[in-house]
Amino acid sequence: MINREKLLLRSMLFVPTYKESFIKHGIQSKADAIILDLEDSIPEQYKTNARNNIKKFLDEGAFKKIKTFVRINPIESKLVFEDFKYILHEDIDGFMLTKIYTADDMIYFDKLITQLEDENKIAKNHFAFVPLIETTSAVMDIYNIAKASNRTIALAFGGEDYLNDLEGLHGEPPLSFEYPRAVIALASRAAGLLPIDTPYLALNNFEGFMNEENISFEMGFAGCLLIHPKQINLANQCFTPKDEEIKRSQDIVNAIDKSKLEGSGVAMLGDKMIGPPMEKRARKVLRLMEIIREEKEKHDEI
Repeated sequence: MINREKLLLRSMLFVPTYKESFIKHGIQSKADAIILDLEDSIPEQYKTNARNNIKKFLDEGAFKKIKTFVRINPIESKLVFEDFKYILHEDIDGFMLTKIYTADDMIYFDKLITQLEDENKIAKNHFAFVPLIETTSAVMDIYNIAKASNRTIALAFGGEDYLNDLEGLHGEPPLSFEYPRAVIALASRAAGLLPIDTPYLALNNFEGFMNEENISFEMGFAGCLLIHPKQINLANQCFTPKDEEIKRSQDIVNAIDKSKLEGSGVAMLGDKMIGPPMEKRARKVLRLMEIIREEKEKHDEI
């Protein structure tokens, strides 16, 4: 079961599973989590091979030391139960649920997974959910979706499918993404979840990636989906507090701690009074940095 208190999802790398080499590269990557894909990146004729590859790596214990999710096929594909035959394993942390339309879809999956955990003697509530918000219907029902299942740990934005459903255009910058990004971030944070941004598709436009994901971080996003390992370091950088924010946060906490020792009810930083919201934000930043350091140590040990 995922430790929500130490959950870090700055970089979530999609891994096509029809080739063993792709899976190996995903495992060896420095992504905070990998998403073993059984949906869009897998041609129909390779889906059985992809499932078998995942099962093979599961049997070998290959995913024990990395947060691992599986993107399953949507309900309407009639492939969901076939997917679950191969991936119900304790080394899988959870599932990315596709083509979610309303909170009812989340309730359906919650009940289904509860039954499958019981039937397969897997600990109750072991599997987490990361629904992919990629339909206009899901955007309109976003907070209900966020609250529908206690398994849900994050909401991920699927921008291209959303754009298709909207019949909108992908401009530069993508103005059509502004509303769904805003409500996904709001609903996620209101429900205590992590908002995860849509993939950036221009693989060699590193400046464009940094610009877009820095804005997402400013909007409240905790990370983004990735389609290539070359984006991992960029994502981890974008969704890590900047040095100046870390220093300011530490200065705020030091000033508050000092005022408490002196018996003062008012803390000052320079000529500015520090209020409770500033303290809460500062402590969140420092806590996030602790989690990042702990995760880095784990990766260094692998």
